[in-house]
Amino acid sequence: MGRRDVAVGFLYHVASDQVLLHLRDDDAPPNPGRWAFFGGRCEPEDGGDLLATWLREMREELGVTLDPARVESLRSGTYADGTRWHDFYCEWPSPDEDFVLTEGQRYAWFKLDEALALPDLADYAREDLHIFRDLLRKC
Repeated sequence: MGRRDVAVGFLYHVASDQVLLHLRDDDAPPNPGRWAFFGGRCEPEDGGDLLATWLREMREELGVTLDPARVESLRSGTYADGTRWHDFYCEWPSPDEDFVLTEGQRYAWFKLDEALALPDLADYAREDLHIFRDLLRKC
């Protein structure tokens, strides 16, 4: 199988300054048993569009349909092997919504600073949340 690009991201509730994170299964590579973002690998139906990948993953993992016009790019890049990656976020109207989790152990809302203090937060997610917090401070 060839390279499969990756798209991940999180939901953000502005009024409460909370992010929605995903506790991965203990046997799920990468980042087993760690808090991370929702997302995954590109599938043929995504047509190589990493936003389409993340939108599909959010439908599959949480049962939500996001408006692509409201999704924001946080950062992106390419690994040494040519695999592209893209990290997104989207504002969400309410932290009280019940989602239908189909992968992982659970999900939870965290204040941004609480999320950054999690000892079992995936390294990439910690880096992204620092970038996100810096973006918010500039606004």
